[in-house]
Amino acid sequence: FYCTGGAHTPTPSDGLSGAPCPVGHFCPQGSSSPVPCPPGSHVPHSRGEQCQPCPEGRYCNSSSIVDQECPPGHYCPAGTASAAQFPCPKGTYNPRAGSSLRSHCSPCEPGHFCALPGQSQVTGPCLAGFYCTGGASSPTPRDALEGNTCPQGSYCPLGSASPLPCPPGQYSSSTGNTGIQHCLLCDAG
Repeated sequence: FYCTGGAHTPTPSDGLSGAPCPVGHFCPQGSSSPVPCPPGSHVPHSRGEQCQPCPEGRYCNSSSIVDQECPPGHYCPAGTASAAQFPCPKGTYNPRAGSSLRSHCSPCEPGHFCALPGQSQVTGPCLAGFYCTGGASSPTPRDALEGNTCPQGSYCPLGSASPLPCPPGQYSSSTGNTGIQHCLLCDAG
């Protein structure tokens, strides 16, 4: 409860001299007005004397009196204040709502990439001429961690997770090959 001037009971409910503390606010003993909970916390019931951290998998912003489910592409540990506070990093995605841990963000699947933070699904396939290992954040990766340009002696069609070797009796001295047509017959002899 909070008591404004002129209250004659410690639990006023007339709305003039005070009232029960509303949901989303807390009223410590001796309050003259309800105090909103700070972002990342809430009072899940009326007559709250203190704010509690927002539960895992949910967020509590300053404009909401009830906690909201964490959206896909994000995770919300206890005390999260906004839907976008903890996005899954680029190279990962999370299709599920209500996640509470960063480990719920899955590495982008091999052959695909996840370009932006906060994705609920993969961005798309790795481009032809490149291969994307798990966790790629670019359709044209150029490092050993996320993938690379298709090396000599192989080809990489759209969505390649690893280079495909040229068939026996064929070779390719160029890099970035997009299809088997770039594999040439070896010379006789």
